Amino acid sequence: MKVYLGVDIGTTNTKFLVLGSNGVIIRTMKQITPKKIAGKVEYLDIRKLQRTIDEVITGISEEYSIQGIAFSSIGETVIPVSNRKPLCEPLMWYDRASYPYWEKHRDTVESLAPYRITGIENGYIFSIYKIIFQKHFFELDHVEHWLPVGAYFAYMFGAEATWDMSLACRSLMVDVHKRKWNEQLVEYAGESPDSMGALVYTGQLIGETRDGVPIVSGGHDHITGLYAAMAFAGNREFLLDSMGSAAVVAAVVNANERQLQLEEPFMPGGTIGIAFEESQYYIENDVRYYGRFLETLMRLTGFEPNREDFGKVNQLLEERNDWEFDPLFLVSGDLFTGEAMKGITILDIPLDTTREQLVKSAYVYLASSSKTVVDKLERIAGRALPIIAGGGGSQNELLMRYKASLLNRDIAVLQTSELTALGAALAAARGVGDTEVVSSCVGNHELLKTSPDHNLSEIINRIHSESLRRYAGIQKEKKIDLSQGGL
Repeated sequence: MKVYLGVDIGTTNTKFLVLGSNGVIIRTMKQITPKKIAGKVEYLDIRKLQRTIDEVITGISEEYSIQGIAFSSIGETVIPVSNRKPLCEPLMWYDRASYPYWEKHRDTVESLAPYRITGIENGYIFSIYKIIFQKHFFELDHVEHWLPVGAYFAYMFGAEATWDMSLACRSLMVDVHKRKWNEQLVEYAGESPDSMGALVYTGQLIGETRDGVPIVSGGHDHITGLYAAMAFAGNREFLLDSMGSAAVVAAVVNANERQLQLEEPFMPGGTIGIAFEESQYYIENDVRYYGRFLETLMRLTGFEPNREDFGKVNQLLEERNDWEFDPLFLVSGDLFTGEAMKGITILDIPLDTTREQLVKSAYVYLASSSKTVVDKLERIAGRALPIIAGGGGSQNELLMRYKASLLNRDIAVLQTSELTALGAALAAARGVGDTEVVSSCVGNHELLKTSPDHNLSEIINRIHSESLRRYAGIQKEKKIDLSQGGL
């Protein structure tokens, strides 16, 4: 049977999705994304991951005829290569080993790449600081190319050295309006546009394997999920709430450069990036620790973050209908805290709080984060947009009901937790011109509608408003310095 293969290299797991030529998802698989720690620094175990991907693809190719393959991945992490071999293990996107390099170079970088060029706020996680760190730490003399994770694996299978536009946006080294490398900044990092690689759109053919299988460009994980959702939105403007280990709320809009060439962020953490064709942008904000935050909280309260335990918690919450809320969450990189704090801080926990109530508070916190972003993105877009949800978190029915009730509108939920891998498979199909499989996939996978519970809407909106007031009060009274956060 002819199939298309989408590979999603995520923070926690690497997922594989086999999409039949009839548009049916035949199989999904996942393997743990391997990492290694050296000197308290966390790296992606690139060689072990290569072996895993080789084994899985070999097994799939023995059973099916692969017509195209695309790799999507985490952003920021970047791999130096020469002669199609990695020169070192790459720093994980979230590791703070690059932080001192950000502190040293950020002013110069900011002068060469302000927000109106990058569409993103200057932070330590971006590829430029990882390039500088890895050059210094590993004493790298000659690097043929620097490649993001997804492009690295495409390259290792035979593709050209490329950067998908959406992954390039996570480097801080691209002009999102001119859609080319910011040569001044690339040169500051000691590189050239040639050593970085060609910029391409998601779904663009970039080479083929030794066996002649076409390789197509896949992008940044959440934006590749956006690519999948766009097919289900009928290529119209829409919002995607993508919920994985991290989360992104993003809109795809058509605009000219002047409309979105802003001098400063439209909200703390607000990002403008390159979407899938000329004059098309995504505007988004992310919650750095979303599923990961919820997993941590579940474990802290004695649960396992699996379907069974979430089901037990949700059943208890439905039965107890208790809406007295006090805890506030401050999570590194979120809308309220920014970079002002590390990890998770929980404030004002009543002494009689149960573990189920704490999880419920977390659901409301996550729903509140999504609403804050949706409200701002729709102000930029100038209108309300249909909302599609995807990713592992979208399969939690109670969390989705809270979100729909807070937004007071329907949310269409894609019935696959592997939205990014699906986006990569659809990109592979489009890249070889098979638009029929894309249409068939949309027809075969019905969106499930989650409607607001109007009995909950007033309650959750009250809690949301009260929480925003309390976050603002914390900042105003300087109980905790959130000067880099959103309020």
